[in-house]
Parts: sequence; C-alpha cells; structure tokens
Amino acid sequence: MRESDQNCTTSCAPKGKGWFYAVLTAVVCPCHLPWLGVVLGGSAAGVFFQRHFWALAILLGVVSLVSFLKAIRILL
Repeated sequence: MRESDQNCTTSCAPKGKGWFYAVLTAVVCPCHLPWLGVVLGGSAAGVFFQRHFWALAILLGVVSLVSFLKAIRILL
C-alpha cells in the first residue's frame, strides 16, 4: 500500500459520491415544493404536500443544506 493511501481521510472520497450529494441538493431543495405540488396535484401525494407544506419545507430545507455541505466538502 502506498504511503499516500494510508494518510487518506474523508477528503479522498470518490468524486461520484460528491456529485450524488450535489444532485440530491438540487432535487430536495424546498424551492421545488410548489412545482411538486403542481405536478402531483390531484393525487394522494399532492394532497399530502398541500396539507404538510411547512413541515416538508423545513425538513427538505435541512436535508438540502446538509447534502449541500457534504457535496462542497467532497468536491472542493
């Protein structure tokens, strides 16, 4: 095993994992909730989004922020 491999920390994570977190950030961004409501309107999922909008906005905001920070940490 090379010496550089032994000193590798979390910054040596594969770049694909960083891109996964970057895409996850874009998908779960709370600014997309109104669009999801329009697309899912008339279905049970649309009613769920409508009734729990603020709870979903807060939850997805936290998930989006955490995935954004992980993506930045891995990719940069």
